[in-house]
Amino acid sequence: MSLLKQVSEDAAMSKIQNKAKDELLKGLATGDISHRFEVIRGYTRSIGGRKIVGNTASTIFFLPWIIAGLVFVGVSFLILFSPDSEAPIFLSCCTFGAGSIAAMIGFSGVRGSVGEMVNPEDYEKYEATVYFNRRERYLTEVKVVLDATDDDLIGDITFLNEITLSKKSEIFCKYRPGSDGAVRPDFNDFIISHGRVSIQLDGHTYLKDKKRIAIAKEWSEKLGVKIREPLVWHSHN
Repeated sequence: MSLLKQVSEDAAMSKIQNKAKDELLKGLATGDISHRFEVIRGYTRSIGGRKIVGNTASTIFFLPWIIAGLVFVGVSFLILFSPDSEAPIFLSCCTFGAGSIAAMIGFSGVRGSVGEMVNPEDYEKYEATVYFNRRERYLTEVKVVLDATDDDLIGDITFLNEITLSKKSEIFCKYRPGSDGAVRPDFNDFIISHGRVSIQLDGHTYLKDKKRIAIAKEWSEKLGVKIREPLVWHSHN
């Protein structure tokens, strides 16, 4: 493809993208979103705040580390300075070292959790939605702030990612294996990518290869894009 043709195509796609974006933004602002925008995925998240439950659990978890560490340090001094102690000095050094490490880990954990409760980061709760406009082949992920410490942020609309689908677009499955003992399950995230831009379409836990391929085909047909080869990308994050 010539450079001139590539520039021309990029300009045309940018024009389509801006048109669709303006239409969606107007709909989000007025609360009247066009039927042409189909909701593909939606989720709600929050950041900041006191996180009372999580930080309380963290404090409870780390307090025994402090107590055990101080006990070990105390025992090491008893071994070292007690006239009745027959334990070797080496044992006192080992006990002191283990106790110091445990106490430092405990203090660090408690300081972090208590600090978040006493002086929390600004709270923000938002809803993110993935919209698809079939006519314009426009896919976007939009964030709307629902609640925040700063009242001025409430209602803010941010376009996180945007894609005008083309032959460059492709679907793949990001696979993250679960932890041992099934504490955390496998995750299969179906993602559409276009160059450096990626948007997650769907997410599942345990899937066999046959089912994974079937889901990818459904998205491929719905969005009119190809399936990446290989389909699965293994991630350990």
